[in-house]
Amino acid sequence: MSEVPQPLLVATEWGAAAVVPLGSLLAVVALSGFFYRRALRRASAPPLALVLALAACGLAAACFSPVLFSSDAYAYAAYGEMARIGLNPYALAPMATHDAIVRAAQLQWVTAFPICVYGPAFVAFARLIVTLFAPLGPLAQLDAFRFASSAALLLCIPLAFHAFPGDRAQRLRAAATIALNPAAIWCAAEGHNDAIALAVLLTGFAFVARGRIATGAAIAALSALIKPPGVAAALALGFVDRRARAGALLGIAVAGALAIPLLRGVATGLARHGVYAPQASLQAVVAPVSPVLAWILALAIAAALAVRGAALVRNATMEGWIYLALAGWVLVPNPYPWYGVWLIAVAALDPRSRAGNTAILLSLTAMLRYIPDAIAVPPPPLASLLGLLAALPLLQLLPFAGRYNVRPS
Repeated sequence: MSEVPQPLLVATEWGAAAVVPLGSLLAVVALSGFFYRRALRRASAPPLALVLALAACGLAAACFSPVLFSSDAYAYAAYGEMARIGLNPYALAPMATHDAIVRAAQLQWVTAFPICVYGPAFVAFARLIVTLFAPLGPLAQLDAFRFASSAALLLCIPLAFHAFPGDRAQRLRAAATIALNPAAIWCAAEGHNDAIALAVLLTGFAFVARGRIATGAAIAALSALIKPPGVAAALALGFVDRRARAGALLGIAVAGALAIPLLRGVATGLARHGVYAPQASLQAVVAPVSPVLAWILALAIAAALAVRGAALVRNATMEGWIYLALAGWVLVPNPYPWYGVWLIAVAALDPRSRAGNTAILLSLTAMLRYIPDAIAVPPPPLASLLGLLAALPLLQLLPFAGRYNVRPS
């Protein structure tokens, strides 16, 4: 823990001091998650105004938390500031930098923060934020990212209602699945940019729903200029509807061309120094014994999920896409809570299915990933136990798990 006062308090390797604040957050998420899942099981979907009101209340409450558990907002601000003062955000910031916000990020990340792994659109947005709020100081700059992410999550509510297929009840339930998820609410209030990227992606799908398929596919792909999952969504759209293929390919091509500095930075400054250290994931269950076995297990389970998902997709069953998303999820060594925003966005296609419920539960158990960063990296036996707890929802996908149906009779 840094002895230098920071504008925004983040629990990082606090040891026992982090147990109470983090335990309180996990308890609140578990309790609210119970009511969240009950609401999704109801025959009648909550009206849009109620979803907006509940999400806004949740975000407001989360914003009053005295401590956060991720330093990403510091990194976002530093990337924007580096772009503003002429430094490359896709390379490590020089230690001689005396800029206040860059220095705050270096202290928060213990002398160095990772290179930017986001697209140029987000870097431009971050530069705008730090420039606009610079007169108010570093805390205002950091809080601006939190406000922007929170506003984006609220924007996802009407966007999801207009973007998702189905009747009115299904579209309302899709909006509620995304915006009322307790983990998504917390991660947006913490400032993560996933809700911003998702809002752009849903904008594209809203265009598709209105018949502007090529345009919508291009917008969906261009969301990768913030974060990469938009590429997968655009490809899936092109697979379903050939009219979307030209727009999807154009958007992907533009995003890829503009992301060359990002790709170069990842290849030269990140991939070379990457360390395989899974935590709070399926891979973390076995990794302390054998990293190779952990990868083999993850690949085998991912392949099984992908085969099941592909079969359902061929039969035009929405649940198939959720299985494919779950296949991707088990391949992630460190599924941070904010990654769950993408998982629930796919789960919103059929949140009351077996796969949909599994995805929702995984988005909640992903909150356990805060433990190694906020408290301390657990020893191997506890790391395996933590991974088992985080991956536990996958068990309900086993064939002998029994018939599953959360739809009211």
